[in-house]
Amino acid sequence: MLRTPRTRLAAMGLAFAWYASVARADDVLRIEAAQLDRPTLVALGVQLLIQGDDNYNASVRMRYRKSGTSTWRVAMPLFRVHPEVVTGRTVPTQFAGSIFDLLPGQSYEIELHAVDSDGNVDQVIGLTGTTREVPSDDPRAPTPRSVSDEQGLRAALAAAQAGDVITLADGTYAGTFALQASGTADQPIVIRGTSRDGTILDGGGCTDCNIFEVYGSFVHIEQLTLAHATRALRFQGTGTEGNVVRRVHVRDTTLGLGSSPDQKDFYLCDNLLEGRLSWPAVWADDNGAHANDDGIHVQGSGHVVCHNRISGYGDAMKTEQDGARAVDFYGNEITFSYDNGLELDGSEGNVRAFRNRFTNTYATLSYQPIYGGPAYTFRNVVVNVVNEQLKFHARGTTPPEEPSGVLIYHNTFVSPVNALANHATAVSHHFVLQNNLFITAPDANGRAIDWSGGVDDGTFDYNGYYPDGIFDFTWGSLGYVKYANLAQARAALGIEMHGVLLTVPLFEMGLTAPATYTTRLEPADVTLSSASSAIDRGLVLANLNDDYRGSAPDLGALEQGCPVPTYGMRPAGVDERNEFIACGAGTAADAGAGDDGGQFAPPNGNAGARAAVTGEAGAADSAGAQTVHGSCGCAIVRGSAPSCVAPLVLLALVSRRRRAPPPGAAAQAGDAARGGWQTGWRLSRLPPRRDQPR
Repeated sequence: MLRTPRTRLAAMGLAFAWYASVARADDVLRIEAAQLDRPTLVALGVQLLIQGDDNYNASVRMRYRKSGTSTWRVAMPLFRVHPEVVTGRTVPTQFAGSIFDLLPGQSYEIELHAVDSDGNVDQVIGLTGTTREVPSDDPRAPTPRSVSDEQGLRAALAAAQAGDVITLADGTYAGTFALQASGTADQPIVIRGTSRDGTILDGGGCTDCNIFEVYGSFVHIEQLTLAHATRALRFQGTGTEGNVVRRVHVRDTTLGLGSSPDQKDFYLCDNLLEGRLSWPAVWADDNGAHANDDGIHVQGSGHVVCHNRISGYGDAMKTEQDGARAVDFYGNEITFSYDNGLELDGSEGNVRAFRNRFTNTYATLSYQPIYGGPAYTFRNVVVNVVNEQLKFHARGTTPPEEPSGVLIYHNTFVSPVNALANHATAVSHHFVLQNNLFITAPDANGRAIDWSGGVDDGTFDYNGYYPDGIFDFTWGSLGYVKYANLAQARAALGIEMHGVLLTVPLFEMGLTAPATYTTRLEPADVTLSSASSAIDRGLVLANLNDDYRGSAPDLGALEQGCPVPTYGMRPAGVDERNEFIACGAGTAADAGAGDDGGQFAPPNGNAGARAAVTGEAGAADSAGAQTVHGSCGCAIVRGSAPSCVAPLVLLALVSRRRRAPPPGAAAQAGDAARGGWQTGWRLSRLPPRRDQPR
């Protein structure tokens, strides 16, 4: 083309603009502040606020130890939040992440190691955080109050003061009730029935009412039944904190446990909630008429919703207020739900859903949207999904508020139609799906993945699928693409380079995907068959699966041969201080006796012994001893060292599985230049005996 002075000037202008933009870019990581989210009982969330790193090539690793001990444990690296794709909420530029399966009421030292090749940044930042205690059963100095009828209960509530323990005799208390007063952290007000199903607060079928309203903080509601009303229990006080609902039975209500804005640090656990809806009624039947019939919803941050058994509501559990941080949902048993099993909609970061079991749901796990993340979902069991397993949707705003920062690891999905579906037009940003199982019923025309929404920096890898089928996506600049099978999708898009097509048998108990969703299924055991092709196929993920059995982690929610977690209500006397959390829980049994935190060392720091057992080389800690993560072949109990059910193998024995180094091991080997940054390595263990409890 003939270049005139005008075209040359235009070219010079473009070049100048380009160089100016490069000059304005700030690629060097600059750390502004490190801070902790509100602690929960078993997790700590970290935010590292930054400027710069405009080219997104910095990284931040994290390790932790119990205060006063010497052994470090490696957590997952911090996640790089992308504020530039977040619409509808202002999110700071940051790295963020969580440490899982900690002990309640324990202080931890946390060390962040930030590295950026731009500017040669290599910086270590220290923090100390303390997890919350399990709420006490009684006040420090209790004042007993006994009531046996409605009049006595109302009088006791009206006069309640911090430290009161109001005990209700068995019987029926008709009407609605309210408590205005607050307790304190060590002097809560406790309202407790004599027996859960014998002490009944009966709303009498009232409409637009709450059977029980609580306006204050540090109020415990325990061991009673709330029945026959539109709403069972509502925490009405904006900004209140420290409220507890424990071992309560809610039945025949449209809504179960409700909340108000800006509340914090609730503990809603070990309850039975039975709503008014019945299976197979689902959202599509009436266009969502019951979508807001909530079992449990929370607003604010720091809440724990755990070990509840919930059925008959529109959404079983949800975060109700935008900007939620540090909210944990774990151990819950959802037996059927008209719409979502769990909504994390509107959450901002360090929200966590783990070791829950969802059966008979419409669109099980919802992220509509996530404002930057990370939002963790791991080791959940999801069976009999009607529509979408993962609801990566946007809000219908202009521009749309789309999900960003969703991390999906080690879940098992079994569905009648589509192994994985996301029926949306929204673009999903900066998300990860790894180590999951996606299983559906065989169908000659069936889809393995039907992902209608756009993909922006989405990782699909190390997942298992059954059977093979169509993979279709809306994929970046390619737009809509459709492939006949996994091999074609892998070749075209580079996804699932370590993914696997599964063969039968899949599960030890013979579970298969149902032909139709309409038959209500009972909660299933998804332990893998010992012949499953999902065994030893996963990526090593620090603090999530680094106590795996065999040569690598198994895919899906449960590590084969390990105890099944407790879903739903725990037996009396069991809580976060002593519950079994089984294998595949990372290094959380952290609780061990002494500095080694329940880890094991080969005799005399013998690296050769470890290499002989695992086929992997070890790295010495700062004292020269060979430390080893992991406990499988053990039933892990919080608060104690792993309780092993088989002898430790110290000789060059061949494991029952392959001895190849696990995927991801090299990347997690640590960086010794930073005072012993390392993951450590594990010793093989024999399988648990069949006569041991599972």
